[in-house]
Amino acid sequence: MAYNKMFYWSKDDEAFITNVPALPGCMADGVTIEESLRNADIMIDEWITLARELGREVPAEDLSEIESTNPTSIDVASYILDRLNAIDTWTLQKLVYYCQAWSLGIYRTAFIKDTFKDYANGPVNKRLFDTHRGRRIVKKEDYEMTHSFSESEKRHMDNVIDTYGNEDGDTLRQYTHEERPWKETRGTLSDGESDNKDIAESLMMEYYHN
Repeated sequence: MAYNKMFYWSKDDEAFITNVPALPGCMADGVTIEESLRNADIMIDEWITLARELGREVPAEDLSEIESTNPTSIDVASYILDRLNAIDTWTLQKLVYYCQAWSLGIYRTAFIKDTFKDYANGPVNKRLFDTHRGRRIVKKEDYEMTHSFSESEKRHMDNVIDTYGNEDGDTLRQYTHEERPWKETRGTLSDGESDNKDIAESLMMEYYHN
């Protein structure tokens, strides 16, 4: 069965962790991304088998494409804050980034028509950054949700939030620092240096595809 999988490097576990958002609690790890994904496929089969044995409903498979309503980064931020209420700006930026990155990886299409730059503290959307510049915490009331998302877009954002939403900004920053798109775009820049390069969608598409 086809369920979307989202992976990240966990420094604490010294392994790649793969989450299957549609199946609550279904996770796996591995020394490499490939091993983590293979183990996740095993866990998916076990999760479904157990659910059926217990007479529980098995969630529908994830869709193979997403119905786009062309949201902006601000629209996506407003949806995230509507769910999480108040978070630090690093967390907000990284969650919006992962909505974009995982859409490119899973659906081969951009979630928002905008770019992310290789700032020293990880991927940053400049349009969103300009709305929270100088603040550490943003709240639901700071970003009124006015955009009407499709159901497939909501499910995609919910999957990202369910995977990463319990992490703080420092942890999410660490995740993106371990991943190829930001690292390769930064190149040989030292900590604190900035060249404001756009992270290529092709890099995100290649790295997050599974």
